[in-house]
Amino acid sequence: MSLDNHDELTDHREHIKNVRGSLELVIYDNDVMCKILPTTFKGNVRTWYSNLKSGSIMSFQDLCAKLVARFSTSIPMKKSFTELFRVIQGEKESTRPI
Repeated sequence: MSLDNHDELTDHREHIKNVRGSLELVIYDNDVMCKILPTTFKGNVRTWYSNLKSGSIMSFQDLCAKLVARFSTSIPMKKSFTELFRVIQGEKESTRPI
């Protein structure tokens, strides 16, 4: 089984869903899942996890909730079609592709 690495710039909910799906195929043990998920962390997410107080995570669900709560603002927002209406062409910007 291979799990992708995860940092603060990726969608935490999507990463959790992927890890949970992979783990549930093999094992569904709360303690094991709590130990495996952090092995996918890197960068600021790994630092955040390393600085958590011992005993502060009660379950896999708790770990996931804390991860999302801490990093939800760093997830790039997906643009919707309505975002196009907010685009304003600059004075010196051409409408032709470069």
